Amino acid sequence: MSDPHQSFRNPAEESAYDAVLTDLAGRPRGNEAAMIFRTPTDPEAAVIADAMVRAGTVSDDLYARLLTVGDRRYDRQPVTCAIAFDAFGTLVHIGRKRHPFERLIRQARDRAKMIPSPMTQSIGLADYAAALGLPRPDAELAALDEELATIALYPDTLDTLRRVRDQGLKVAVASNLAMPYAAPLKILLGDLIDVWHFSFYAGAIKPERAFYAGLSAKLGCEADELLMVGDTWRDDIVGAVDAGSRAKWLDRDGRASYVRRFIATSSLANACPDRGSGTRKTEMELVVESIDANLGYLHDQRWANEMGQLRQAVERAPDAGKAAAKQAVKDHYDTRAQPENSREALIQSAFERIKPRSANN
Repeated sequence: MSDPHQSFRNPAEESAYDAVLTDLAGRPRGNEAAMIFRTPTDPEAAVIADAMVRAGTVSDDLYARLLTVGDRRYDRQPVTCAIAFDAFGTLVHIGRKRHPFERLIRQARDRAKMIPSPMTQSIGLADYAAALGLPRPDAELAALDEELATIALYPDTLDTLRRVRDQGLKVAVASNLAMPYAAPLKILLGDLIDVWHFSFYAGAIKPERAFYAGLSAKLGCEADELLMVGDTWRDDIVGAVDAGSRAKWLDRDGRASYVRRFIATSSLANACPDRGSGTRKTEMELVVESIDANLGYLHDQRWANEMGQLRQAVERAPDAGKAAAKQAVKDHYDTRAQPENSREALIQSAFERIKPRSANN
């Protein structure tokens, strides 16, 4: 797997990544924390790592959360019972965006701050204009009609939903939207959806926990049995993870940066698990995969530690042994760009740590 470091687009992002990695490496369980950070394939790990990079530092709270993710990596994973999809940008798109509700809010900002958002109450555009103290919004109503008429499915939407239903999973649409946008969705998606969960029904907006709690309740599943698929990082990914669910980020344009790309997909079809494929990997298999994914970094750490020990040996060696000790330093220096030389030793070290734990289970 390529290093996520290579996906950065400017020096500031690269510097922030390096600063976090250096901090992690210097903490207890540093190599383990750095491995999770560099390959955050768990949704929560991705959310934590992304927050670290954007802050350019590691808080104690985020560090503790990262290690918690690592500790449960080998636990039995919950079965996915339901998948919730965001609507706009995920299942459907608007051909001609006119933003009629936003246009009303711009006309009466102060009043809009005093009343509930149209995304948290069942209210149409005309009634919302009246609540704002505005006259009948004929221009905005025409703009709304134009938007609704251009709502269309992405090419991969229907096939993906059918495949998910064929696996026996419950399917939900979970979206922040105002009431007029719901009817076109129901016409387009029809019988493929088991649960409709809209913010104007729920009275809560993603990423609020209340939104996700209501979603799990409607689906009749535990939070960790739910997979959220969406295109908005804060609402669909961070919100779901903070509520105890799992998430997959739909990045149709392939612009994922930082560590987000580890849980990103450009295809809606690839965002959904195939419950009929694969077998559960052993803890050792997962550890080896992690070592291979981080081999360059782990080799650098191991190489530097050994070099420090060899240099100390030169200082302590008697005169008769100085030449041999110096040659050992020279020989070791020649392995600096050979990470494959460390692989076996790293795997053996991991095995020695896992073996006592396995015996106790």
